Amino acid sequence: MQNNQREIFFVALLTMLGLAVRLSAPLSASFPLNDGGLFYQMIIDLQNNGFSLPAVTTYNFADVPYAYPPLAFYLYGLLSAAGIPLLKLMQYAPALVSTLTIPIFYALAKDLLGSRRQALFGAMAFALVPRAFDWLIMGGGVTRSLGFLFAILAIHRAHSLFSNPAARQVILTTLFSGLVVLTHPEASVHTAIAAAFFYLWKDRTAKGALRAATAAIGTLIIAAPWWVTVLMRHGSAPFHAAMTAASENSLDFVLRAFALIKFEFTDEPFMQLISVVGLLGLFTLLAQRKPALPIWLALIAFLEPRGGALYMTLPLCMSVGAAFEQGILPILKPQDERLRPWAWNAFIGFFLLYGMINASITASNIVRQLTLTPDDLDAFAWVKANTPSGSEFIVITQGLPFNDSTSEWFPILAERRSTATVFGYEWVNDGNFTARVQSYEELQKCANEGLPCLETWAQTTNFSHIYVREKQPFPLSMPLSVSPNYKAVYQTGKITIFERIP
Repeated sequence: MQNNQREIFFVALLTMLGLAVRLSAPLSASFPLNDGGLFYQMIIDLQNNGFSLPAVTTYNFADVPYAYPPLAFYLYGLLSAAGIPLLKLMQYAPALVSTLTIPIFYALAKDLLGSRRQALFGAMAFALVPRAFDWLIMGGGVTRSLGFLFAILAIHRAHSLFSNPAARQVILTTLFSGLVVLTHPEASVHTAIAAAFFYLWKDRTAKGALRAATAAIGTLIIAAPWWVTVLMRHGSAPFHAAMTAASENSLDFVLRAFALIKFEFTDEPFMQLISVVGLLGLFTLLAQRKPALPIWLALIAFLEPRGGALYMTLPLCMSVGAAFEQGILPILKPQDERLRPWAWNAFIGFFLLYGMINASITASNIVRQLTLTPDDLDAFAWVKANTPSGSEFIVITQGLPFNDSTSEWFPILAERRSTATVFGYEWVNDGNFTARVQSYEELQKCANEGLPCLETWAQTTNFSHIYVREKQPFPLSMPLSVSPNYKAVYQTGKITIFERIP
C-alpha cells in the first residue's frame, strides 16, 4: 500500500511539473500559440452547419474539402457553443490535454519496462522533454494533443492485447484506435506502427493476427461516419492528396538515417542531455538483449519521419528510465550502504532543474518567436475595416510554409484572402501542392532579395495589397515605399501594409 501511495505521489508530482511548463506559454501570451487558424475556421464551419459535417471549409475563401478527421472540431465546437470563447479554448486547452499524456505515458512505460522505478524516471524525462509538448500546446494542438493522448492510450492497449490477450483488450484497443483515427492522421499511422511491432514482438500467432484484424475492422467501423461521408462527397481524392503532401514534406531514406545518427529530435535548446541519456539507455537495453525499444524507435524514424520526432519520445524516454537505473545509478551510488548517495541525488536534482529550465525556455520561445502579437492583431483589424472585401493580399514574413502564424491566421482575422498561404491545400488533389509550397518559399525570399524578386514573382499572381511583417529591416521595405507602383497605407512596429497601384 505504501509503495502504491509513493507511486501515485511521484506521478502526480511529475504531472504537476509538466503542467507548469506547458501552461507557462499560453499564460504569457495574448492569443493561441503559433498556428491553428485553419482548425479555428473548420470549427466555425462545423458550428455554422449545425454540427453536421460540412462538404468544404471556407478557410481562405478556397472551398477546401472538409476531409480532416473531425473529432477535435466537434469537442471544441461543443465547448464553445456552451459559452467558452473558442480562441481561449485554443489558447489553453491543448496544454491541459498534453499534460494528461504524462500519467498515461507512465502506465505504458511501466508495462513495457516491467519496472516502476524505470517508468518513473522515464516519466520525469517525458514530462520535461520539449518535443513531447512544444507542438502540442500550440493552437494547432487542438488535434495534435488529443491525437497524441489517444495514441498513447491505444498503444498501451495494443501492447496489452498481444501480451495478455483478452476480449476486454480487443474492445479497448478498438475504442482508442477509433478515437485516434477520428482525431489526427499522423497519430493513426504511428498507432498502427506500434501495434504491428507489438504483434511481431509479443505474439506472432494466428490467433493474435485475428485479434488484430478484429480491432482494425472495429476501428474502421467507429470512424466510418467520417471517412464514409468524405468518400461519398469527394471520393478518395482528399486522402490521396494528403498522403502525397505528407510524402513530399518528408525526408528520403538516406537523410532519415543521417537524422537518426544526429539524434537531435528532442528540441532541447541547450545541451542534448535527455537525448544523450536516452541513447545510453538504448545501448544499455541492447547490451542486455532487450532490443524492443531501440527497434521501435528506429521503425518510427524510418517509416514515418515527418511526425516521427514526437512519437520517438515514447521509446526514448523509456530508455532514459533504463539508463538511470541500470547505467547511471550503479556508477553514482556508493557500494557502502552506510554512505549517503549524494552524487546520485545531485544528478537527479540537476536533471530535474535542467529539464525545467529547458522546457521553460522552449515555451518562452514559442511565445516570443512564433505567436501573433498585439501589433499583428491590430493590423489584421485595420485590414478588415479599411480594405475592400475582395482584396487579395500577399503576406511576407520570412516564415516557413507550414509554420507561419501570420499567414495562417490572416484569412481568419483580417477576413481577406492570402494568395500564397498553403494551409489546407494538402487536402486538394489538383497536383499543385508542391508548386504552392515553392511559390510561398520564393515569395518569402523576396524579403531579402528586394523589389526585382517581388516583381518577378508577381508576374503570375494577382494581388492588391502586400502585408510585410519584419523580423529585421528588409531590403524590400524601402524600395516599396518609394516605388510609384505601391503606396504605404499602414505602418506600426514591424508591420507595414502596402497598396498596389494599378
